[in-house]
Amino acid sequence: MKVIKRTHHQQEAKIIVGFLNAHDIDAELLDGAINSVLPIVAGGVRIAVPDDQEEEALTLLANVQSGGAEVDDDENGPE
Repeated sequence: MKVIKRTHHQQEAKIIVGFLNAHDIDAELLDGAINSVLPIVAGGVRIAVPDDQEEEALTLLANVQSGGAEVDDDENGPE
């Protein structure tokens, strides 16, 4: 497993893990139980993915951060 991101906000970490899981990345939240009791722990919450999914996960997160990821909410498809 490779840690690909750290955050001090457990809710943010859960959203990121859910996003990655929705894109078939086996992301896991590390340190979550500790941070639910002690929300400000040095190093924050870590998000990890399998070694072979690291590049894909980082690309997905970079696309979201740059605004490149879009959700197609048009039920009728393109015009």
